[in-house]
Amino acid sequence: MPLSQEQQLDAILTVYGPIIGMALILLGVALTLAGPRLIPLIVAWALFIPFAMTTGAVVYAFLGVNANIAIWIGIAVGMLVGVSGVSLGEQFHLIIGGALGMGVMAVFLSLVVEFYSIGWIAAAIALDLSFILGARFAKDMKEAVTFVGSSSLGAISLAAGVTITSAGMQGLDNFNPRTGISAIIIVICILVGTFFQHWRYGDQLD
Repeated sequence: MPLSQEQQLDAILTVYGPIIGMALILLGVALTLAGPRLIPLIVAWALFIPFAMTTGAVVYAFLGVNANIAIWIGIAVGMLVGVSGVSLGEQFHLIIGGALGMGVMAVFLSLVVEFYSIGWIAAAIALDLSFILGARFAKDMKEAVTFVGSSSLGAISLAAGVTITSAGMQGLDNFNPRTGISAIIIVICILVGTFFQHWRYGDQLD
């Protein structure tokens, strides 16, 4: 008997969740504290998140593709766009501005999910729109956007890592996403990361 969609996701999280989660946690800490030293990685990661989520969500919801395959398709497309985006050069702050927009939206979504259930499609669309708006407003704010944007991206990675690790270790049936932990992690990372980076790298950013 074939597994249901929820059972497929549960099986994927059980196998890969803790590994992916720990990798995201380490990446989140690095981006939060050392963003200006990791500009190419920030640009690639900032592009990876919206494209991977959107592609995976569309393939899974509208094309009827297996959840496991949809995830890998999303990852492949996200990696391709992320690697291509590293060549943007002086326009990198626009991408980081998009990351800042996603950080703000992530805080909002982490609060909303406390009261309402949000689907993968809705979350992907919200992050896409916030990325576009963030990039638009970051046009003339290179220094501030670099610090806050990289901290936001690190915050998203860290919160996602904690959530995925918990879900993988507990299983979907026992996992409760409405704890408020993600919102707390994101806010603290953005504040601490921004002030730390300004103190550490404020006189080094061109």
